[in-house]
Amino acid sequence: MKNGVSVTEATHVVANGRVERIVSKWGVSPDGHLAKPSEGGFGVVTESGRSVSMWEAQSYIQEEKK
Repeated sequence: MKNGVSVTEATHVVANGRVERIVSKWGVSPDGHLAKPSEGGFGVVTESGRSVSMWEAQSYIQEEKK
């Protein structure tokens, strides 16, 4: 896994010391533009159903393709 990637490339998020797989993202446009805090910010939803905002995420990870 590659740590420290942009949310646009991420497949996993680290929050509260836990790594979770991302199932969807919000505030990220198809061309990769990230919404500003004044626009509602951005974040992800994990497999467990947890919403992780841009302020809660400690880092993003990309699963390397085999």
